[in-house]
Amino acid sequence: MKINNDVMQRLDAVQIPTLPSLVMRLAQLLGQDGTTAQEIAAAVQVDATMSARVLRLANSVALGGEGEVESVADAVMRVGVEGVRDIVFALSMMGVMQPMNFDYRTFWRHSLAVANTARLLQARAPQSEVQFTETYSAGLLHDMGMLVLDRALGSQYKQVLAVARSCGRPLFEVEREMLGTDHAEAGSRLLTAWDLPMRLIDAAWSHHRPRASESRVTHLVFLADLVCNNLGFHHGTGFLPKTFADQAWADLGLQETDLPEIAVAVRREVEQVERIIATA
Repeated sequence: MKINNDVMQRLDAVQIPTLPSLVMRLAQLLGQDGTTAQEIAAAVQVDATMSARVLRLANSVALGGEGEVESVADAVMRVGVEGVRDIVFALSMMGVMQPMNFDYRTFWRHSLAVANTARLLQARAPQSEVQFTETYSAGLLHDMGMLVLDRALGSQYKQVLAVARSCGRPLFEVEREMLGTDHAEAGSRLLTAWDLPMRLIDAAWSHHRPRASESRVTHLVFLADLVCNNLGFHHGTGFLPKTFADQAWADLGLQETDLPEIAVAVRREVEQVERIIATA
């Protein structure tokens, strides 16, 4: 891969937005075990707009139950600590950076679908009692480098997207040929600048080359990305993988023959994804 010095200079010069304080607090909670409902509720309640969005989602058919949710604490009790944390993290990140040269809804539908699918795969995998709390967020943020390249390169990145779409090739391959870098590298730089947990950084860096990583979270994100692309929940480049990496299933102790059952669950999760996008 030939380094494009102009591209690297423009990446170095791009203005990186500051993470909202709520995201920073959630990132802290993400990295610790035993996070309580009270801690999640306290973090969310500081942001009135976010609290209203959480209540709206908690009262939706997808997340609801009997009776109306009237407070963030009630939402945590109904949806669960991890559910509220993940929803708030997603809604917060969707407001931090928005694409200029590709579709907002398509990008975030893919990112949210991968986040949910990675968590589904984790629950199905052997040793599922080892539930990494970062799995959802790693899936959500794995393609953030696309937003960095989009912001730094503008119309040049639009051309890269067009080439990937027209030839039906993986975006990262076209990026490396045309730019000398890819969205995985750009994303890992962004998450490092934000001082996010290492498992999130590794998943962004290695989600197209999982053999370079020993992180189970990265392997989950890699396979979730393949599954979502195969089902048509991609980020707009039109790349649909015809085969899966056999080793990826083996590494996680999963079977590719489970794909039809997994696909049903993923499509059900995407219905909730659409609600989150509409709420953002």
